[in-house]
Amino acid sequence: MAHNIGEMFYYGERPWHRLGERLEQPATLEEALKHGGLDWEVELLPLAVADEPESKAPQRCAVVRKDRKPGQAGRVIGVVHPGFGPLQNRAGAEMFDALLGQGQSIYHTGGYLKNGEVVWLLARLPGDIQVRGDDVVETYLLFSNSHDGSSAIDIRLTTVRVVCQNTLSLALDNASVGKVFRRAHDGRYGVLKEEARAFFEFSVKRSEEAQALFGRLANAECDDKAFEDFLAQLLPDPKRPVTAGQNLQVQRAWETRLANVRATRAQVMGVRREGIPAQCVPPEGKTWWGALNTLTGWVDHVQKTNADRYAHILFGEGDRIKTTALHRIQAIVR
Repeated sequence: MAHNIGEMFYYGERPWHRLGERLEQPATLEEALKHGGLDWEVELLPLAVADEPESKAPQRCAVVRKDRKPGQAGRVIGVVHPGFGPLQNRAGAEMFDALLGQGQSIYHTGGYLKNGEVVWLLARLPGDIQVRGDDVVETYLLFSNSHDGSSAIDIRLTTVRVVCQNTLSLALDNASVGKVFRRAHDGRYGVLKEEARAFFEFSVKRSEEAQALFGRLANAECDDKAFEDFLAQLLPDPKRPVTAGQNLQVQRAWETRLANVRATRAQVMGVRREGIPAQCVPPEGKTWWGALNTLTGWVDHVQKTNADRYAHILFGEGDRIKTTALHRIQAIVR
C-alpha cells in the first residue's frame, strides 16, 4: 500500500505510515517549513528532445526544484503548460498563516508527497465540536498545493474525531463559497489572499453550525436495514452492460466489478459490526452519526488504495466518498 511521503512532521499521535519527524508541540510557520522539508522553491524550464536540443517543446515546461542540482534525482517534479504560475511554498504558507496563525504554534502536520509534487500544511482552529458526552471533534484548516498541476491551490475545513482519528471535510453550502477554497495556478496571488480571508471567515462560522448537525445525527437512529440501504446507494452495483450477453469478456469484466463492489460493502458492514480491531476502535452505535463514522473509519483505516493514502483520505477519492456519504445522510436526517 503506497504512501509515498517525501518529508513531513507531525505533532501528537504517530501517523498510520509511521513516517515523519515528531515534534513535542505544534509548529510555527518557520518551524513547519523547516521540519516539513518545505523551504525550497521551484522554477519553470523549457523542454526539448533529449537527442535534439534544437527541437523545442514549447507546449510544455518542466517544473524543477531549485534546491536540487541538474541531474539529481527528484529535481523535475512536474510538466505543465507555459501559463502555469507556480505558488512558492513560502508564499503559500505565509498566505495561509496570515489567515489564523500569524506566527503562532498551530501546525500539527505538514510536508510533501513524493519529490514535492504536492505540499500541505494542517493548522488547528480554536474550539472543538462536542457531539455527545466525551465524543469530541477537532477542527482544522488544510492547505495544499501542487507543483505538477495535478491539483489546484486548495484550502478546506477539515475535522478529526479524537476517538478514532477519522477525518472529514465539512460540507459548507453557500452560493458563492464552497466547502473547498480552490484556485488555479494563474499567478494572480494578490487577489488570492483576499478571497482566502473571506473563505476562512465563512469556514469558522460554519464550523460552529456543524456541532448542531453532528448532534442531530447522533440522536437519529440508524438500524442495520437502513444502513444497508444507504450503503447500496453510496456504493451501488454496477449496471450490466447491454453487450454482456453477446460478449463473454464484457460479461466477465462486469461480474468482476460486481463481486468487488459487493465485497467492499461487506467489508464496510464488517466495520459496522466489529469496529476496527487493528486501530482498537470499537463498533459505532446504531445512529446516523455512527453510520457516518463507520464509513469514514473504513475509508481512512481499512479501504485499499493504490494512491497515496494521505492524499486519498484528504484530497482524493476517499474524501469524495466521505463527502458524498455526509450529503446523503444529511438528506435522510433533516
